[in-house]
Amino acid sequence: MRDVVFEWYVPYVINGRQRLLKAVMVSAAIVFFVDAVFFAAFMLLPAAALAAAGFFLFRSWRYEYEYVYVNGDFTISKIIRKAKRKDVYHASRTDFEEILSGRVPSQGRTARDFTSGRPQAAVYTIRSRGELIYIESEEDFINEMKKYYPHMDR
Repeated sequence: MRDVVFEWYVPYVINGRQRLLKAVMVSAAIVFFVDAVFFAAFMLLPAAALAAAGFFLFRSWRYEYEYVYVNGDFTISKIIRKAKRKDVYHASRTDFEEILSGRVPSQGRTARDFTSGRPQAAVYTIRSRGELIYIESEEDFINEMKKYYPHMDR
């Protein structure tokens, strides 16, 4: 018997809005801290609050997705800060209705995005159980899916 096993990781990349928020929060914390040192000591409280909020917020943005396909079972796990793993999606290949190249508009369906957020990334859409699942796939997985879904476009 020939087992089919694919496993790949996709790290999340923060988008422009998150990068801007990070820059504003860090800058504001530094300005409040400098104000506290040179002008008014009570400004240390907002500086500490911004630093703590930024610390926890920025840590929550450090995650990646792990895709595992084993003999028709497809699982997506979210790995948070390279320490904690959470299974976020599981389906069988027989649950897949179709696999399409690109990001298909949801049109009333629930859309779940398990991609890196990079604008130039090759995204595939899986229609499964009334949902649209956006993934970034490796070539071996796509070639395997073409065996079952020959109408798949690239």
